[in-house]
Amino acid sequence: MKNDDNTGQNDVDNIDIAGYTLDVEMSNDYYSAFLIVDVFNENIKISAKEIEQIIEEKNIVHGIDYSMIEKIVQNPVEGKYLIAVGKKHINGKNAEIQYKFDVNTKLRPEENDDGSVDFKKMNLLRKAEKEDVLAIKIPIVEGENGVTVTGKDIYAKKGKDINFRIGKGVIISEDGLSIRAEYAGAISFENNKISISEILDLRKGVGVSTGNINFHGKVVIDGIVETGFEVKATDDIIINGIVEGATLISGGSIEISKGVQGNDNAIIKCEKDFKARFVNGTNLTVGGDINVDIVMHSTVACNGKLTANGKNGTVVGGEFTVKKGISAKIVGSEMGTQTILKIGIDNELLTNYKNAGEDSKKYSNEFRELEKDEKQLKKKIEDGNRNQLVMVKYKKILERMKEIKPLLDKATADVKEIRSQFESLKGSNLEADLVYPGTKINITNSFFNVKDKIERVMFTKQDGDIKIIGR
Repeated sequence: MKNDDNTGQNDVDNIDIAGYTLDVEMSNDYYSAFLIVDVFNENIKISAKEIEQIIEEKNIVHGIDYSMIEKIVQNPVEGKYLIAVGKKHINGKNAEIQYKFDVNTKLRPEENDDGSVDFKKMNLLRKAEKEDVLAIKIPIVEGENGVTVTGKDIYAKKGKDINFRIGKGVIISEDGLSIRAEYAGAISFENNKISISEILDLRKGVGVSTGNINFHGKVVIDGIVETGFEVKATDDIIINGIVEGATLISGGSIEISKGVQGNDNAIIKCEKDFKARFVNGTNLTVGGDINVDIVMHSTVACNGKLTANGKNGTVVGGEFTVKKGISAKIVGSEMGTQTILKIGIDNELLTNYKNAGEDSKKYSNEFRELEKDEKQLKKKIEDGNRNQLVMVKYKKILERMKEIKPLLDKATADVKEIRSQFESLKGSNLEADLVYPGTKINITNSFFNVKDKIERVMFTKQDGDIKIIGR
């Protein structure tokens, strides 16, 4: 505001001086302050004291640019001047681990552009040579605190550190910023933990020339695994060829580029996933998922999901107990081949549930009786009856209560945990493009016999019964 009589306004927001006004504007983060000079008359003079006074009124105490004040005093031109600058805070950065291999490799058939599945491509094995760098660590970056122009401390967010998780066959560098392979082998990556498994590479199959195989690590086989021979591995078994009536036992996954012609003699067990083009005449037990093109005349137990959606995509003949559902193009055959599908069933879980329930009931009843006896004896003791027989009996009751309380707690917790596992099995279905008569479906404790050919269908359990839903 113009003030010709040179009388200054006493205003906390600005100082109105003859021919000009001064004001201060703060940035939103209070890291910058600007002096606003409005000029109404020419030939004005502004003193440094006047500028410093309004700065003080605005509580600006940090980062004041006195050279800018001098510049304004020397040449008082209307404008907006950066008069103070704080120190901006810099948040810290979390440490980061960068892996030098594909961490997303899974035992899944590779899909072609047309949507079909290629069971010949084997991508599970991740190899490392001795001294290969497996991962590097980008260290934590510490943050820097800031100060506003009003002198307020702004504390930076701290970065979080992270460490390598390593197992056998992996060496960490002295500075802790990289890890490398101790020897050549296959990279295992589970729950962000890296380890190296040694590889047994059999170039001419398994038979008379090799005998049975029992190896601590991964086994890679080119050729045929002949009838009557056995391959055991603590890690994955990968076969670029065919399996006859042999036995395969893996602590990891099993992948077979062609398939299994078991002639009712093949026994295959793995703790993780299984993949093959075809399986015939085999007793197959899998801890994870199954991916095949054709599986026939076999006994199958699977803790995951069975998927048969390759070119033929067929499940036919035999008995299939699958926890998490079946997806196939064709189930059964025109010949009415008996195909039994048990879905969402876990016999081991049922047994554990029964045992835990019996234990819970037994310990609960005993503990309840002990509590009753303890209260009666305690009352006698409080009333002055402290003969030796009463005291010994009371002590034994307390000791027994102490013994069975953790057993009761465990049984109760087991019942609760197993119930939650049963819940996870709900929603296990059969989905197929074509289901033939002769197929018997059991979802949990409900049953359905297919008597007519059904196309594009999902069998699911609803309200206690198996329902057929079109797809």
